[in-house]
Amino acid sequence: MTMHLKKRQQANSIWVISDSRPASEDLSAFCKEPVSGPVVEYKISELGRYLLNPKQIALEERVVGCKIMHCKPASGKVRKFFSALFKSNQKSAGSNGSNEEEIISNSRIGAPVFRDMALNAHLSKIREMLKPYDPFQKKISGLDVEKIEDIKAICEDIGRSRHRLNLQGTIGEKINFVSNSLSKKVKVTFNRAYLMNGLFEMRGFDFSHYNTSNSYRLIKFVCNDTVQYVVLNREKKLEFEIRDSVLIQYLQLFEQSLRTDSKLRDAFELCVRREAEPLKLFFSTKREKNYSENHLPMVYRKAMHAFKISPDVKEVITDVLNRHQSIVTFNYVPSSGVGKNKLYTNISVMHDIKALEPIKSAMPELYSEIDKKTYASDVGRLYLLESLRGYQNV
Repeated sequence: MTMHLKKRQQANSIWVISDSRPASEDLSAFCKEPVSGPVVEYKISELGRYLLNPKQIALEERVVGCKIMHCKPASGKVRKFFSALFKSNQKSAGSNGSNEEEIISNSRIGAPVFRDMALNAHLSKIREMLKPYDPFQKKISGLDVEKIEDIKAICEDIGRSRHRLNLQGTIGEKINFVSNSLSKKVKVTFNRAYLMNGLFEMRGFDFSHYNTSNSYRLIKFVCNDTVQYVVLNREKKLEFEIRDSVLIQYLQLFEQSLRTDSKLRDAFELCVRREAEPLKLFFSTKREKNYSENHLPMVYRKAMHAFKISPDVKEVITDVLNRHQSIVTFNYVPSSGVGKNKLYTNISVMHDIKALEPIKSAMPELYSEIDKKTYASDVGRLYLLESLRGYQNV
């Protein structure tokens, strides 16, 4: 591990991946073909290992409804005849060409969790007695199992994100599961922490046991003209392979964001202290809203005033700021204090300094000022363009 990284870890416990360094490693156990080019290694933390690990993660989520796939109606002349004969304007499930119907319960009353077990049992009994009067329970209890092809439970996390849960068993058993699990937490399995398209599930990482002194070796080499990555354990044995190199880029971008964005570091420190629950980590390449001449990051607003930038140059700056962006978005829910029951989102807007080449000669002072804020890694020479934070009630 580099001296620079050691010093940085003393000031901030959160880290993901180190800078690269040459490695002399026997790769015959991982690559049967000759290795071409240099072999390099990185150190990754427990957090970095979690983000790369291809193993499944198990979480708990609340059941809030179900998705019903009705059997498709019979086709043919008879169906067309009766469809024309009894044509109606009334809309129902499948009337738009789909045979799917989604039912969401408005109830948020889960199983009682008081210390008094007798009280919990009493309240659970009352809850069961009231089930027949719940509109959702009425709806699913009246379903005709003969006309249903499949049912999937709909789960919701604390951030109100929803997804479907595949169920096992007969249609009747699936209906019973949804009915009995409504507003309760059930175990949900994800294939890995990396979900898709730059999105990571963070709830599977145990921050309470996060040890920053632990590290793992990430080896990069070229075999058959293809860049490959493997993670080794402390015994120098293969732990797993990285089949998607973009994951390494995400780790390096994440590391740069942590080094430069104090708000992002603070958010993860809350999770380490168990004062917040992490939710999702998301990487993208562009902000939803472009910068404009009337809305610029603070560092450029100060520069406009200090260097008396002309309108023409200001227009060029606005244009370059909307290119070569790398966005790191992290959301979490504080477990106490004024932020309790609020979904916080921290957005780190990272910018590649190569985007500033068009103004380098015209504004050397500005370029030099920004250049001091950059940090170089395999993903480029980036600097923190802007750090944003907001919240919503959950």
